[in-house]
Amino acid sequence: MENGNLWDLKASGALLVNKHQGVSSFGIIELLQDQLQMQFGIKRKQQPKIGHGGTIDPFATGLLVVCVGKAVKLARYFLGGTKRYEGVIFFGETTVPGDPTAPVSEKSEVIPGSIEEVGKAADKFSGEPYLQKPPMHSAKKKNGKPLYELARAGIEVDREAKLCHLYSFKINSYQPPRASFDLICSSGTYVRTLAQDIGKSLGTVAMLETLTRTQSGAFKLENAWTIEQIADAGSKQVHWWQLPCWIPFDRMLDGYRKVSATSEEAEALCRGQQN
Repeated sequence: MENGNLWDLKASGALLVNKHQGVSSFGIIELLQDQLQMQFGIKRKQQPKIGHGGTIDPFATGLLVVCVGKAVKLARYFLGGTKRYEGVIFFGETTVPGDPTAPVSEKSEVIPGSIEEVGKAADKFSGEPYLQKPPMHSAKKKNGKPLYELARAGIEVDREAKLCHLYSFKINSYQPPRASFDLICSSGTYVRTLAQDIGKSLGTVAMLETLTRTQSGAFKLENAWTIEQIADAGSKQVHWWQLPCWIPFDRMLDGYRKVSATSEEAEALCRGQQN
């Protein structure tokens, strides 16, 4: 059986997890904590800190960067990093959250006629800053409470719109009423809301049918493992830091620009001085 001290020393880095559909990002954290307890005998209080670098909706799949140990302090850098997604927009129907997890709330007989029409609409959202209002079904907080909790209670509140950036928004194919897309966007962009806004711009309604995060910052989905794969390795006493989907702490910021600083400059930065 392992002990917490070994994990404290070794397990500082990130796990690249391929999140499956139907589980929340926090649910993935809980599954990993359960694995540590059941497979390595490490009780919750002895476990290293675990956090994620950017929420994925429960209905969506794809890359979740899970920070472990002292790497949790770096999570905010991944929270603010560029994200890449691929998915499918469904035209003619929508739901309140903008995804398939709720009953259809509105229908329209208006369907875009061609991929060119959908592509032109997508182009209007690209490049320039895009003002987007967070959906009620989101983890965004209002007066300390997540919006999704208020939504479940039937309460709707005013939400402040924020600027998002769509660096690239390409429609790959269109077979009415479905359009597949590839999106590179700033952190905090709600792709469900984007799908609904695209629908409105085309005089109809729309929703996300599928969504997969393929990249977060410099990390890619192709290097991630599923929870099942990680659990299978754990059953053979293979530690997280021995897995191909593990990023050591000293490599986590490889994709970020670095600057040199004197000891005095570094100390000033640690105190919060900016210039």
